[in-house]
Amino acid sequence: MTWTETHRRWQALRAVEQELWAADRPELPWTDELADIFGDRDGLRAALRYRWRLAVSTQLDTHLPERVLEEQRRRLADRGRGVLRVLDEAPVEGLDKGPAEGLGTTHAVA
Repeated sequence: MTWTETHRRWQALRAVEQELWAADRPELPWTDELADIFGDRDGLRAALRYRWRLAVSTQLDTHLPERVLEEQRRRLADRGRGVLRVLDEAPVEGLDKGPAEGLGTTHAVA
């Protein structure tokens, strides 16, 4: 994958995340451009799941004081609420935990 393709992919993921965050009842967006980048809806879900796990693993430092860690968990769950709802609706076969893995519950947001 070239730098241009990688940049286009990450820009598309950020745009999808923003759209899902702003939606009252988030549904996975789908356009011809997203199809060109991710292939199909499962490819987009897989990319969103990867990006979510990356965010969790890099932003939740277990060496932080508990109070600070809980605040960071809350902020991360709020920012990812739309993505989490979409991912929770389409679990991945073979995984025991939902996409909110690392936040202490499958449904990290209400």
